[in-house]
Amino acid sequence: MIRRRSSVWSVSIVVVLMAGAATVYAQATGAPAVEPDKSMASADEAFAKGDMSKASDQIKKAAAYLHTQEKKVAKDASAGLKKAADDLDRLSSDVKKGAVKSADDLKKAFAKADHALATAWHATAEQEQKAGKAASTSITNASEALAGAAKWAGAKLDAGAQAAVDAAHAARRGAKMGADAIGRAIRDIGEGIADVGRKIGG
Repeated sequence: MIRRRSSVWSVSIVVVLMAGAATVYAQATGAPAVEPDKSMASADEAFAKGDMSKASDQIKKAAAYLHTQEKKVAKDASAGLKKAADDLDRLSSDVKKGAVKSADDLKKAFAKADHALATAWHATAEQEQKAGKAASTSITNASEALAGAAKWAGAKLDAGAQAAVDAAHAARRGAKMGADAIGRAIRDIGEGIADVGRKIGG
């Protein structure tokens, strides 16, 4: 009995260590740890290797994630997100058919998808703040999507937007954001979204 219990604990410890190692690897290599960027990065890598089937499947996975977010953001912010998800679905089909020839086409589409996600979560955060509700989760989601959009577009965030992204990431790891900090983040993330949108034509 003791030996069996010890074996169970050993397996549990290995699982925890593997999960921690995956997180450390993602942080060390810059590999995205969250969706939809995780799937989009996998698609980009597969496309570069000529594996169109895998690339298509991963784009489809990213599209499915965006569709799940439609129900979580503010109702009037979901339309843009649905369009972005539908665009990824079409891109997935085109990649599978061999109709997409340039990796740049993927990167631009991924930038637009993240930009739409950032826009939707930012609008949600604004509404939550106005209603006196907690907006930290929504603005953190917006910041992560904005960072992804900038990365895919090859754009650099301005100092204010980058500071807001860094603060939101710290909040995701457990740091607390006060009402003033959230207000600044909403303002600066909004400006960053507008700036990146101009650069990608979104």
